[in-house]
Amino acid sequence: MEAVLEKKILTSRRCVICAAGPVNDTNSLIPLLRKDDWVIAADGGIHLAKKLGLDIDYIIADFDSIQREQAFNTGAPVSELPVKKDDTDTMAAARLGLKLGYSDFLLLGASGGRLDHTFANFAVMNFLIKNAAKAILADEKNIVQMLLPSKRIVDPVENAHFSLLPYGGCVDGLYVRNAEYELENALLSPDFPLGVSNKFIGRPVEIEFKSGVLLIFISKD
Repeated sequence: MEAVLEKKILTSRRCVICAAGPVNDTNSLIPLLRKDDWVIAADGGIHLAKKLGLDIDYIIADFDSIQREQAFNTGAPVSELPVKKDDTDTMAAARLGLKLGYSDFLLLGASGGRLDHTFANFAVMNFLIKNAAKAILADEKNIVQMLLPSKRIVDPVENAHFSLLPYGGCVDGLYVRNAEYELENALLSPDFPLGVSNKFIGRPVEIEFKSGVLLIFISKD
């Protein structure tokens, strides 16, 4: 098994984690996928991976939402987790990806269902970025990236808004340029949604901030 994992990591630059959240229309997710993605199905995420036509490379599950036969019939290596544990299945998948050396993660099926599960997956993203990895969560209407202080360029997306929200505290020294609503050295606090529903104006948006953890949402109605 270790040889298989080692071979995969040499040919792939991103780890895709399929979680068990509801996805009705996969058309918006398929363009986000790459041929060389290394795919972990977290328990019921097996169903999403199959809907997306993905080859599953590894399965992590406590089997609370799928049967064991469904996992073992895929032919992929399976890691069985105890039902009573601290890590969620998605968190365990993130730990595995980091252990294997991945630094670029895409989380699918990680939102859109229970709100507490979505918030838990934001914590997974926070864990990933604090371990020097890139973390993006996507569903049918949203692409979300969590960032530590840095400068980012966000290309315009047709028929979409973008929102900037702090995670786990304040975001300070925020600059937003080339957008409908620009900011200069602004403070985002958890008790006021200042950064919601900004608009693209046809140019790449420049986002820069000095402290805190920032969530960038690109969302369609």
